[in-house]
Amino acid sequence: MPLTTETERAESERAQDADSSAHETGGAGTPPKPAKTGGQSGYDVINSAASPHHFSVPRRWDLFLLFNVAIPVLLVLGGVLIVRSLGVAEAKPVPPPDTSATAIMKSLPATRVIKVRSLAETGQQLELVIDGTVVPFREARVASEVAGTVIEKSANCEAGSIVTEGEVLMKIDPEDYQWEVERLKNQRDREYRAISENDQEIANTQRSIEIARQDVTLQQKEVDRQTALKTFASQAEVDKARSALLQANQQLVTLENQLDLLRSRRLRLEAAEQLAATQLRVAEVNLKRCVIAAPISGVIVSEEADVNSFVNRGTTLVTIEDTGKVEVAASMRMDQLHWVLDQDGSTQAAAYDLPKTDAIIEYEVAGRPGTVHRWKGTLVSYDGIGIDPNTRTVPVRLLVDAPTHYIDQKGDQQVADRTNALLRGMFVRVRLQLQPKSELVVIPAKALRPGNRVWKFHEDESVLAERIAAAKKTAESAPSAAAAPSAAAATTPAADDAPTANDAPSGDDTPDAGDLANEPPFDPADWKAGIVKYSRSVFPIDSLRLQDAEALDSNLAPSLQSPDRVWVCESDTSDLASGDYVVVSPLDSIPPEGLPARAEIQE
Repeated sequence: MPLTTETERAESERAQDADSSAHETGGAGTPPKPAKTGGQSGYDVINSAASPHHFSVPRRWDLFLLFNVAIPVLLVLGGVLIVRSLGVAEAKPVPPPDTSATAIMKSLPATRVIKVRSLAETGQQLELVIDGTVVPFREARVASEVAGTVIEKSANCEAGSIVTEGEVLMKIDPEDYQWEVERLKNQRDREYRAISENDQEIANTQRSIEIARQDVTLQQKEVDRQTALKTFASQAEVDKARSALLQANQQLVTLENQLDLLRSRRLRLEAAEQLAATQLRVAEVNLKRCVIAAPISGVIVSEEADVNSFVNRGTTLVTIEDTGKVEVAASMRMDQLHWVLDQDGSTQAAAYDLPKTDAIIEYEVAGRPGTVHRWKGTLVSYDGIGIDPNTRTVPVRLLVDAPTHYIDQKGDQQVADRTNALLRGMFVRVRLQLQPKSELVVIPAKALRPGNRVWKFHEDESVLAERIAAAKKTAESAPSAAAAPSAAAATTPAADDAPTANDAPSGDDTPDAGDLANEPPFDPADWKAGIVKYSRSVFPIDSLRLQDAEALDSNLAPSLQSPDRVWVCESDTSDLASGDYVVVSPLDSIPPEGLPARAEIQE
């Protein structure tokens, strides 16, 4: 149907003709008549005032009715129909709270707990792992003890060669020392002959003294006889007899003095003979020292002399490393040293001695992952005394008695050759096997929180009783919900507004009936109520990986044997001890007074 009628079209044409005639008249000097505004809208009046020419705009009543009446009415009716079809959404009536023990138990946060065990219960021992470097157990620097020219050198005297104790390595020219030995032998013999001659003189003098004593006795008798014959002997005869007695005494004294001198001379000759003998022994030793032999069995590290080279006394010729034993130099922190000293001290001999501690020395072959060789060692002592000022660690020494016998990655005993022996300079891992006297506990790694804190679960049935009492009190104070059914009935949508089959949720959103049937029902008997609190007295020491005892390999570190990672910790027994339970599942923040929770505890 056309939007305008014939009458309206005719009126519009007449209005246009009138406007055209008015425009022509105005152009001839006649002032235009003011247009009537009674039948014009405000929009037309404004356009007329702004334009020097007056144009009459026709009114579109069809558009006016469409946008100002029809569309708003349709929108209002559509909204009413939508509200009518959807109905009024009202909250479902709140059922009264369930105050049964099962419901209250189920409302508690569920936690997963694991029982804390002592280290002794696990069948393991505390193991501390430190790094170390292999150093020689003994290193002999063979030096020349005499000066001379090297006249002979063994073909085995080269760096890297294996030598045995007593094997000849070099020889120094012995000619000068041989002549010295001959000279001292002759001197010793001369002194010996001089002593023999002196002994003969002593014997002769002793016989002369005996004769002189007899002569003195005889002369004394003569003097006595002359004195007794006073009337028959003259004074001259008496004086002559006395003079003979004096001469005999003088001869005796002279011989006795000579005997004393001979004895003193013998002592001097004996000292000279002993000096000559000592010098001879020194010369013989120097002659033997012309032969350079290996003092120990081992490997030659370096050799510094060759044939026809002159060496002075004290010059290093060969350096030999003892391969019968090796040492491992390592450093320990003070906390690690504490656990070494915490062992049974019955073997400690002094305050600065370390208890003998077994250790396993491990070396992983570079470039061959998984190839690990192991040796048995012993922690023997400090390496010096005191703390290293640079690293603030304590240097220690470990001894490996059999470096040529190792255990491979399969646990088999093997004899090392030159390619896989324990050599100096190797970086090794040392596993100290400790048996501390302190009581230690084993805590799962999942239970250890930042800051060395642990969530400890205390079984407490009073928590459940308090929650039940609080729920009953809340149910009694809650408003009655008796009016809820009638209100719900008043707002129930009509049958036409009920959801259709198309409004049902899709198959992906609906729960599987089989899953709901397989879900085990909640059994409060399987759960224990309690409270979760912090335990801050835990100090981790070492990480372990535990598994069944029959599957353990004594050659492997426990930290490498199973995915069940745990920590060996020291704790205050009054705060956390063997038999307590720790939480390994995530929880919200724990208040200082503790968090009520439930846990499934299986003995």
